[in-house]
This record gives sequence, structure tokens and C-alpha cells, in this order.
Amino acid sequence: MALPAVRNLKTMLMETPLTVAAPEKIAGLWRKCPFVDQVIALQQPRSLPATVAELREGKFGSAVLLPNSLRSAAEAWQAGIPQRIGYARGGRSLLLTNAIPAPARNPARMHQRYYYLDLVTAIGGPSDASLPKLRKEPTVVAGYRGLVLAVCPGAEYGPAKRWPVENFVAVAKHFMASRKAKIVLLGAPSDVAVAEEFAKLLPDIDNRVGKTTLTQFIAALVSARLVLCNDSGAMHLASALGVPTLAVFGSTEPQLTGPMGARSRALRHHVPCSPCFLRECPIDFRCMKSITPQMAIAAAEELLR
Repeated sequence: MALPAVRNLKTMLMETPLTVAAPEKIAGLWRKCPFVDQVIALQQPRSLPATVAELREGKFGSAVLLPNSLRSAAEAWQAGIPQRIGYARGGRSLLLTNAIPAPARNPARMHQRYYYLDLVTAIGGPSDASLPKLRKEPTVVAGYRGLVLAVCPGAEYGPAKRWPVENFVAVAKHFMASRKAKIVLLGAPSDVAVAEEFAKLLPDIDNRVGKTTLTQFIAALVSARLVLCNDSGAMHLASALGVPTLAVFGSTEPQLTGPMGARSRALRHHVPCSPCFLRECPIDFRCMKSITPQMAIAAAEELLR
């Protein structure tokens, strides 16, 4: 969701080099950005001294802090970066040289992308909200030319963001029967238990959950004709790569964190208690259970046209 803002920052900087500092586990994504000149993969992002040391080595003149945390401001301040720009939130204004007031709530700009964009715009950057294109190498599943359906049934935040596994299986079975689809299961190590539950119900799949690097994960997404997922990091990654993406939403709000790609769609059934933003549903999980496999199949068929 920060990609448009970072692209706009580079547009403003022109020939001045732009470096992105990010945890090692997501550094591979930033390396796919043609507008990023250098990536610092933070080896120990939880260690303040380690991060400060890595930032200090860069001898940067300015830092634009997208996180709202006090920690991110402290890192830039201790690293001796002269100009430190960020929103005046989290009690960190004294650590910033440019403390930007947080934008007022605007119903037309609710998505998280605008929150990042407004920070860059406040310092003179353009306001282009489009999703930039990433570098991607064309790839295919070895020995397979039919429909490849990538299924990402996990969601790190909690069970309230996960569509029931049996529904994912029902959609997968439909496309295996109707289009002879190959099913590739993808996810992080934290999604292994969900993937194992899926594999018990549908053994004839390629289960790569917890077994890929980010680079391999990206390659698998690019090889897919369609990605079926929850509101998750996989959703944003697939959408940013331009892969048709169908995301099922439950406890969260698509207007805030929905996929941004032109070939993406959020499937959501609104109920009185949504969005609750809870990790676990305390009642009957009606927001997710109301979304049937048939609804997802119909939406997926539209994306595949």
C-alpha cells in the first residue's frame, strides 16, 4: 500500500538516490521496484542498535518515515540522519525535524494508500495514486500449460480474516473439474497448519506453504492465472504484480485495505458488526460464512474472462 507514495517520492527526488530500509523478509519486494535505487535489508529489525548501525552506514541526508511508531523516529534520530520527516503521531514529534500533521479523515480517501501519499504530498511530492508496475520475470509452472490457481488460505492477523478452509477447497475442486486447474498452495510458515488442513481435504495439490523464499513466492504468484486469498500480504503482493486477485474479506474493510490492482476484486458480505477488526470472531462468524464458494466461483470466472 506504500508503493504509490514511494514511487512519488522518487519522482520528486529525480536523480537523487532513493533507498528503502525494510526487514529482510520483505526486502525482496522492494528490489522489484524500478524506482528504488537501493534496498537495505535489515537483518535484525527488532534490534534497535543493529538497525541504527545499518542506517548510520548509509550517511543519509533525509529519512521519510512511513510507520507511525516512536521506534522508527528513534532509529533515524540515533543514526544521525539530519532531516527526519513523518507524521506527528506516537509522541515522537521532538525526534522529527519535519513533523507533519496527520491528514483529516476524508471519506473519499479512506484507503491506507492515501495516508502514505499525503505524507509525500505534504513535502512537495506528486499525488499520483496509481499502483506502479513492478519488475517481474515471466514464469510458468514446469510442464503445465493449463490454468494455475494459487490459493493463499492464511492470514497472519488471525482467524477472523480467514475464510473457512472447506470453502477454499470447494473453489479449488470446481476449477480442477471445469478447467483442469493445477492448485498451488502458498503462504508463510505461520500458515502451515491451515495448509495442512487444506491438503487433508484435497491431497492432489502442490503445497508450498512455508517452503519458499519471498523471491520464489513472487515467481509462483506470477505463474498463476488467478490468486484466491484472504485480506493478507499475499493479496497485496499478487495485486501489485498485476495477477488477477480475488480476496475474501471478513473482519476488515476493503475500503481501507483492499487490493489496489486493476485486475483485483474484494469479495465481502456486510453484516451489522462488520468491520470489527478483531483477531477472532466472538459470535457466529457470519461475515465470512455468508460468502459461499458459489459466490467466489462466480467472481473468479469474471476475473478469468
